[in-house]
Parts: sequence; structure tokens; C-alpha cells
Amino acid sequence: MISPFFSYSHNPLSSRYHLEAGENVSLLTINLSQDGVNQALLKQYDRAEIEKMNQVQMEEWIVKYIKDNFELYINGEPIKISKGGIKYGSHQTDLRFVLPPIPRVVNAMDISIQAFKENEDHQTIFSYVFNGKKGHVILTRDNYYSKTVELSAMKKDAGNYWYYLTGVVVLAFVMWLYRRKKQDLA
Repeated sequence: MISPFFSYSHNPLSSRYHLEAGENVSLLTINLSQDGVNQALLKQYDRAEIEKMNQVQMEEWIVKYIKDNFELYINGEPIKISKGGIKYGSHQTDLRFVLPPIPRVVNAMDISIQAFKENEDHQTIFSYVFNGKKGHVILTRDNYYSKTVELSAMKKDAGNYWYYLTGVVVLAFVMWLYRRKKQDLA
């Protein structure tokens, strides 16, 4: 029960991981091109072995492959993939995993997703939402499918932006009041 091997309806060179952090539990959603999955399988098994696999065996291989090739550290602490589910498709395979709660304050995130690096020119888009703050990184051969994100620096810069904007608005308001008072005196 394997999808057609060489029907390229989705980009086999990319996958998408999305992390939604929560106070009690976090959720990791993964979207994979079935062509990319098949190409990775062909690099580990011969075609005859793959064709003997039933859907359950295929799903088990995909889940194990993803878990074995995913590393996430938040503030230096490892975040492990836990229970999850898989929706195996003919064009796309989707997975969802439960992760432990993510701390409210995230200063740094180290992400390494080595899955599908054996597929030439593969890229992984990893997006995240922490306490309403969104961002993403693109993992490629150029960065060894790994990235460190300093989130505290991003928050500090965004905070300074709002101080400057508030200062400009207050200054404009004071100038408007000054001109209005000057016109009233004239």
C-alpha cells in the first residue's frame, strides 16, 4: 500500500513543521510531501521491500523516522516528541504530535531537523508560536538543517520600536497643542 512513486504533485524538496506552544501542552504539526517520503524510503530500502510494506508498517516507519531526526531545545532543555497521530495520504502525509508544555518565557530555541536531508536540495520550514509571538526558520543544507534562534533579542528590539513610536506620537501631539495655543493667542 504505497502511493505512486513518481507523481510529483507536491514539492518533494520541502516539508513544513509548525510548533504551537501551550501552557499545559504544545502541539507539533508536520506536513510532508509524499514524494519526499518515498524518495527517503528508497534511499533506505530497495523498492521490493517497500512494496511489501502495508500501510501500518509504512506509518510506523514515518513516525520513527521523524522522531529519530528531530531535536528541539527550549532555553537549553530538550523537548521530546510524545504521542501523536499520522494521516497517510497519496500526495501528502500529515502528522501531529503532543509535546510537553513550553515555558512562558522563551529566550532561545535550538532546532535540528535532519529528516529528508538525503533528498537533494531539501528544505524544512519550521514555524512557531510562543505566547502570541510568531516566527519561522528555514533549515537547509547551508545551515546543516539546524538553527539557533535568540528570541529574547527579538522581543527587546520589538519593545524599543514601540518606545520610539510612542515618543514620536507624543512629540507630534505636544507640537499640535503648542500650535493650537499659539493660534488662540493670536
